[in-house]
Parts: sequence; C-alpha cells; structure tokens
Amino acid sequence: MPTPAALPSGSPSPLLLCDKLITLAQQADRAGYPITAHHLALLVETMFEEQPRRATCHAAGRARPASG
Repeated sequence: MPTPAALPSGSPSPLLLCDKLITLAQQADRAGYPITAHHLALLVETMFEEQPRRATCHAAGRARPASG
C-alpha cells in the first residue's frame, strides 16, 4: 500500500473515475460476473445524471426554483 506521501493530492476527476469503473465492469463481465458489471455500469450513469438546478435570489437570500 502506498504511503500517504506517495498518494496524489486532490481528488481525481469524474472522467478518470468513470474510466476506471468502466474498466472494472469490462473485467467483471469477462470474469463471468455480469450482474456486478451491470452495477458498475449503473454507477457510471449516475455520475453523469443532471442534478436539479436551483437559482439563488441573492437580494432576498432565499433559493427559488429555476425557470426553464
């Protein structure tokens, strides 16, 4: 296991994480674990789902639903 000093600083990008999850899903599928592969692929999908957007009304200091 790498020592803490050898670990990269900061968090990895979402694209890097997705690439790793896809690689793991492919390996799981080849190894005969299709359900695990499917779950890993679903994790990738959830990383790119759009989050509901909320506009903030700075004058009132309250959040309001975004129009559109």
